[in-house]
Amino acid sequence: MHAVRIRRGSYRSFGRQLQDLNEINVHDLFGFQLDDFQLEAIKHLEENRSVVVCAPTGAGKTVIAEYAVEMALRSNKRCYYTTPLKALSNQKLNDFKKKYGEDRVGLLTGDISINREAPIVVMTTEVFRNMLYGTILGDVTRNLRDVAFVILDECHYMNDTERGTVWEESIIYAPKNIQLVALSATVANAAELTTWIDETHGPTGLVLSDFRPVPLRFHYFGDRHIYPLLSPGKGVNTLLKSRFGTKKSAHKDRKRRSGPVLGASPNDVLAVLSGRNMLPAIYFLFSRRGCEESMKRARGIPLINLSEQAELKEVIASFTKDHPNLLNHPHLPYLFEGMSVHHAGMLPSWKGLVEKLFQRGLLKVVFATETLAAGINMPARSTVISSIYKRADEGHRELTASEFLQMSGRAGRRGMDEVGHVVVLHHPFEPVEDAAKLATSPADPLSSRFTPSYGMVLNLLERHTLEDARDLIERSFGQFLVNQQLEPLFEQKMTWEKELERLQSPLCPTEIGDLPLYARRLETIRSKHKQLKQMERGLRGTPKQDPAAEQALGAVHTEINGLLEEAYGMPCHGCPVQKPCSKQTDRIAQLEKRIKEFDRRIHKETTKYWRTFESLANILRLKGYLDGNRPTALGRMATGIRGTNELFLTEVAVSGLLDHLDPPQMSAVLTALVTEDSRSHEQSRFRVSPQVELVLGEINTLARKLYRTQRELDVDISVSFSPTFSGLTEMWAQGSTWDDIRMSTSFDEGDVVRAFRRTLDLCRQFIRAPGMKQEIVDICNAAEVLLARDEVKENF
Repeated sequence: MHAVRIRRGSYRSFGRQLQDLNEINVHDLFGFQLDDFQLEAIKHLEENRSVVVCAPTGAGKTVIAEYAVEMALRSNKRCYYTTPLKALSNQKLNDFKKKYGEDRVGLLTGDISINREAPIVVMTTEVFRNMLYGTILGDVTRNLRDVAFVILDECHYMNDTERGTVWEESIIYAPKNIQLVALSATVANAAELTTWIDETHGPTGLVLSDFRPVPLRFHYFGDRHIYPLLSPGKGVNTLLKSRFGTKKSAHKDRKRRSGPVLGASPNDVLAVLSGRNMLPAIYFLFSRRGCEESMKRARGIPLINLSEQAELKEVIASFTKDHPNLLNHPHLPYLFEGMSVHHAGMLPSWKGLVEKLFQRGLLKVVFATETLAAGINMPARSTVISSIYKRADEGHRELTASEFLQMSGRAGRRGMDEVGHVVVLHHPFEPVEDAAKLATSPADPLSSRFTPSYGMVLNLLERHTLEDARDLIERSFGQFLVNQQLEPLFEQKMTWEKELERLQSPLCPTEIGDLPLYARRLETIRSKHKQLKQMERGLRGTPKQDPAAEQALGAVHTEINGLLEEAYGMPCHGCPVQKPCSKQTDRIAQLEKRIKEFDRRIHKETTKYWRTFESLANILRLKGYLDGNRPTALGRMATGIRGTNELFLTEVAVSGLLDHLDPPQMSAVLTALVTEDSRSHEQSRFRVSPQVELVLGEINTLARKLYRTQRELDVDISVSFSPTFSGLTEMWAQGSTWDDIRMSTSFDEGDVVRAFRRTLDLCRQFIRAPGMKQEIVDICNAAEVLLARDEVKENF
């Protein structure tokens, strides 16, 4: 592994060193002088190494990706650009089309293929992982023909609880002749990540940079004023400690957020930011409701001028002409005032409009949940962080350093702002010291989310032997981190083994005896003496001799004499080094016990992922998806289906329960299968049809059986499903308009669209799954046509 940490201006001579290396004139290519870390990354690429680049948001990591694209094009090779989100994929698709022309750029999703043989193909990381498996996306060799580079944008998504495994699998399975370009925000253990890629994939360089082209300035807002958060020494501003410090920390142990939050008013915040020329801003809150309420409270503040108002009206009029369903959107009046909200509950088309207006500078504030921090390119002059605590699965908790950094990193627009502003709002239950600590904390380390699944087992065994599959599983980043953690213990074990080897040399000058056996004999003799004394005490005071008792006493005497004779004859009896020999024997026993316990722990830790893999394989064999170590026809069908539990989805598909449904009913059932929402479906006014209710009842029986099987074999993969959105899907497939859907439920529109699109995705998977029954394929084909319209149809 080759690692370099770069700081701004650390060595300008480095650029001159690259002049002889670069086949491409970087200044002509980009039109500006590159920073040192960008040049160092390019050097790794030119020397046929993969590269991991860790730098702050907005530092210019994309330049390195674009250079890799140029290298591929100049050598008549191809380049894949992967992103974690479809929105990011669409953005990169449009960027590349503008730069290289539509004929040289393609897009590949699980559902849509546009110019997939183009020299530049954009896709989500899941699609790239699935391409490596082969399956319904085609032969692996064909998929990767002439591909020289794969760019893994936003590689820090490896930390994502649900999806992080995709990045690990992509790196493990990627052919070693492909150069990987892993672009990540700042993480604490970048060196570990690079070492793992270097060992797993091939020679890999690491470039670290803490340089931000637009430096950040941290502020604290309280009592309608804005203050510097940090002192010159990077500690908390002493003025803030006296004014907003820990004087109210006693409230911290109260049940948090039981009533209304008494934080700063968004009106006051925006008024101050506007007066100090710190707009546009992204105003982060941690609930959708909070975003909506803050926007309503901020209404009435003059944010845009007359020319911006006129341009806004023109853009919005053009957009609503193409999307007439947005004409009655309740947030439309706020757009004309230069503000909006952005969260996962919004319609995708509406979010697209908000993003477009913000990027053009026509919106001055967007109230957003933190999902925007990891989403598309929407930098602002300022970011406002409304709270340093958030609600999570484990309750209210403080933001992690990486979460705070990700939101902060949205501040400062390169080429537009000299400085980016991060404003933390005062809250009575959140000490200002905690805010200062977050502002100066380093990023969190990447952890592993590698998770064997039914699909992984089937796809690996379709193309690999069991031994090769095990090798791939044991090359995960998770296993690498475990091995790193165990390394000190391995060293301790080696020390024990050396000591044990040294202790094997006997201390006895003559014949070597069995000291433990000798000690056991002496212990037995002592025990027999105690027994003899107890028997003699029991016979005291007895007037007559008891022949049986006398005989028993004699037998014990004889046994003791025999044991004594045996002990006296042992080499250890009378040995001059018996005491040190005894200590040596005890130490040997202690060391052997420790080594044995360590070996058990090592086996448990180093085989965790493989044991899960084997348990999944055993269930697949029980269910007829594997014959030995090869997928059966059922197994090959399951390789074409993706989901939380591919076995469960395939079991439903082949059960016969779906064969006689009509397309709207099929849509409703598939929605239940892709929904694990715990909310009551009573929120929807429309229940599913009786036939769908009947099928869902039978599916529940299937789910319980599979759950019991999994529990018996110690497998913990969700077998849940929910009809939360099923009634709405059935309505939509029966031809209802989007206004009908919106008026029939209290769910956020974005959640409904997401459920419909996931249904559509599973529908297409059933169509393409190898060996799927024709009846199912025909119904799903019809359902696809009914579902893929208006808001649900994705536009590229």
